Amino acid sequence: MDNKIEYLHRTFMGLGAAIGELFGKSSQEQTNLFTSYIGNQIGKLLLDKGMVTKDTPVKELIEIIADELEFGGKYEIVEDEGMVTLAIKECNVCPKKVGGLAFKTTVCPVPGIVRGVIDVVKGTSGEGYAKLKPGQECKMTECVMKEEVEL
Repeated sequence: MDNKIEYLHRTFMGLGAAIGELFGKSSQEQTNLFTSYIGNQIGKLLLDKGMVTKDTPVKELIEIIADELEFGGKYEIVEDEGMVTLAIKECNVCPKKVGGLAFKTTVCPVPGIVRGVIDVVKGTSGEGYAKLKPGQECKMTECVMKEEVEL
């Protein structure tokens, strides 16, 4: 992992810590909301750079996000029955695993970022869901295609 990306990873961890402290029990939902705005900006950048288009399949889009942001050293992306699941086993942004921070709930930035990117690139407004086991393995699942909305 490049040393410069570690600053970004620590930024995500700090954001999660602040959200957990401010919002307590609903911290994952709040984290998803805040980081979806970050994802919107990342999606716009990926479009501007020509790395993705509206026609990029969701599985490929998630692969690009995971690779560009270096979320995990070890991850798997599986598409099954219209759903795409990103499973991160060695996460680089986990506040618990990497930062050693303990929370009563989860504060993972990845689901919100992924959702924000998908919404901007695909022109959708959707929801994914996550099964987060901080420090172990976290899974985020997204529909392959949601209904388009006018932006």
